Amino acid sequence: MHILFTKSQNSSEILVNKFTSKGHKVSNFSILNIKPITIPDIDFRNFSSLIFTSSNAIYNLKKINNINHLKCFCVGEQTAAAAKKIGFLNVQIAGGNYSELRELIFKTCEKTKEKFIYIRGEFVANDLEKDFKEKGYVLESIINYTTEPNSNIDQKLIEDLKNKLVDVIFVYSKRTADQLLKIILNHKIANDLENCTLNCISINVANTLKRLKWKKIKIFSSGEEELSLL
Repeated sequence: MHILFTKSQNSSEILVNKFTSKGHKVSNFSILNIKPITIPDIDFRNFSSLIFTSSNAIYNLKKINNINHLKCFCVGEQTAAAAKKIGFLNVQIAGGNYSELRELIFKTCEKTKEKFIYIRGEFVANDLEKDFKEKGYVLESIINYTTEPNSNIDQKLIEDLKNKLVDVIFVYSKRTADQLLKIILNHKIANDLENCTLNCISINVANTLKRLKWKKIKIFSSGEEELSLL
């Protein structure tokens, strides 16, 4: 099976390796490029816990000191691996999606004893800051990267899509879906997708692309990509 992931290279490394090891052909094209946002140095001593919902937020941290006391909550394995790589010690891993991350924190952290820092991208699928503040948690949100369309289109990938050689495409955000739709229409390959299954992280993402001729459209949860292929 030929599987296409549309995440950034940093965010998809574990997924690519996992599916390649199982004998699949795997391509990864970053539909959106990561663009760092300069922020003041963070004094981590002011916080007890830290939240990452993307490994991109970790890779864009420039100065990291005084972090050994922090509980570091990560949405999934890829993010946790990135956090451990740069020195976070007490790393808590959710099941791969936002709902499980939120429930893990709500069940294990007392709101009166915690002060969270949430480091994230400009565009997020879930309003974590709102959810946590409604529950009474103290949380500061910092944006340290944004995304922009990748104009360096992989022509070999376009040819694979034209020749109906891609079996499954995974799409992880509404912005990615919007840009993927533009690529498909601009390269006139909308009629070449009838053998390709579209796997989307949410119904909202799927709605952007459902006008095209897919073999099948599935909704999956992050961390359950392999199950979605069954």
